[in-house]
Amino acid sequence: MAWRYMAFRAVDRAPLDLDLPLTVSELGWALTGAGPLRGTVNPDLGNLRAADGRLLLEEWGTLIFAEADGEIRWGGILLTSGFNGEEWAIECAQIATYPHGMAFDGTYSKVGFDPALVVRDLWAYLQNKPDGDLNVKVEGFSKARVGTVAEPYALTWWEAPDLGAEIATLATEGNFDFVESHEWRGNEIDSTIKIAPRIGTKRTDLAFIQGDNVIEVVSPTLDGDDYANEVIGLGAGEGKASVHRVTAVRDGRLRRTAVYTAKDVTKADRMDALIKAELARHTTLLAIDSVTVRNHDNARIGAWALGDDILIEASLPWLGEVAVWCRVVAWSLLTEDTATLHLVRSDSFTYGG
Repeated sequence: MAWRYMAFRAVDRAPLDLDLPLTVSELGWALTGAGPLRGTVNPDLGNLRAADGRLLLEEWGTLIFAEADGEIRWGGILLTSGFNGEEWAIECAQIATYPHGMAFDGTYSKVGFDPALVVRDLWAYLQNKPDGDLNVKVEGFSKARVGTVAEPYALTWWEAPDLGAEIATLATEGNFDFVESHEWRGNEIDSTIKIAPRIGTKRTDLAFIQGDNVIEVVSPTLDGDDYANEVIGLGAGEGKASVHRVTAVRDGRLRRTAVYTAKDVTKADRMDALIKAELARHTTLLAIDSVTVRNHDNARIGAWALGDDILIEASLPWLGEVAVWCRVVAWSLLTEDTATLHLVRSDSFTYGG
């Protein structure tokens, strides 16, 4: 598969270099997040400046897209760059990173509203600002609802919330996933963020077996210090007036508690969603965090998709033969024939509203 890298101005999508001489060391995708691109450009092979006289590659001013076989496989924003000898090193993140660090300076209130539509509105707010239109369309839905008549979902300028953090919280509270994609529309590139209650499927057609296509497994750490089967959530308020919620599971082990504190949480349903996710994290002991795989008939590189459940079969020290269903939450292309998959146990996820 031949890859082509293209550079565009971020503000107006003007093309800068449609065959950027970029040597990529990592190209990654993330579920409900933003995957990285890292690489170097040799100035001897390319131009330092564009036709408009500005630097070809500018932090927060240049978009990079990766194309293979005529399809846009990745798109992102240049975040940092620097020179190392003759090489121009760059680091980018997928376009979904844009809301992070962006403060909300208006007022917004909803009752009984799908949080996926809140995300759509927040992106619209950002893209309606001068120099903020990234040509991103947000589509999809969740099964959750936010805001009640008594306690509307609200954002205010005097609190100046970070919209990236707010979107991440909405995804946790609403139990939904999102992924971004890009496609050609004539000579332009459209970008989409798709939201769904559950992205990905259980892949019984793929096999990930150590010694066959799995060439490296990050051995799990069985950390009892982090274990808890009951989580106590403490939110906004003081003393007895604080938001106080508890969730627990009986799993045949001694009762162990963890305290989750989030003083910005004012609503019980939001705290319930957060401590439910926290409980799943604390009760998972045997976890395979990542595997490195090679191209193989068991699973060709890229045959999986973000959110897919895959069965990892491996032989681990002391534990022996294990088979663990895991979700692909991120993955990075290392070479055309190898990739690293970042994983979370499938049974640590819950879906619905």
